[in-house]
Amino acid sequence: MKRLDLVQLSIVITGICSAFFFVEMLPSFFYYMFDWFSGGLRGGYAMEGLIPTILLLAIYLIFALLSISNSKQLASWIGNKANLNADINFALNAKDLLFVLLIVLGIYGLIKDLPQLLVNLYNYFKESPHTLYDINPAKPGTHQLFVQLAKLALYCVLLIYANTFSQFFADRIKNTTEPHDEKEDKLS
Repeated sequence: MKRLDLVQLSIVITGICSAFFFVEMLPSFFYYMFDWFSGGLRGGYAMEGLIPTILLLAIYLIFALLSISNSKQLASWIGNKANLNADINFALNAKDLLFVLLIVLGIYGLIKDLPQLLVNLYNYFKESPHTLYDINPAKPGTHQLFVQLAKLALYCVLLIYANTFSQFFADRIKNTTEPHDEKEDKLS
């Protein structure tokens, strides 16, 4: 892997983490919107969380899109400013590094949210045994259960399709503008 590829990989990883935080906040946003529309578009407790959630979603999404789509330009700018003309070269595979990152993010999310989801499910069904058939969005605890179940589904999708996602992002990190590196030939 060339030095410019490594810098671009780190920018793409930063963008992926930002996109991960964006997707992780989507269930909360959807619940706030559902609660707001079902309450007749009036304010209330949901408005306290809706506006900061929208701002964070926008910041995460803008940062993820800019860093992933402009990673090649940012990497070449950083390479020019940092003078990355050293004699070293790294024998790393971008796809494997991205795969490990996505697996770590998925497992981290499962470890973080699964125990609390199980506790909330137990408390939810313990308090009222007929809640399987009673779908009331205003019931206490429904917000946490919806958000945690949606996050759990997202983490599972991330774990199942980590190889596909890592291949997609690794294909975006093919730099042909960097001059040929003699160290890469020696390492191969």
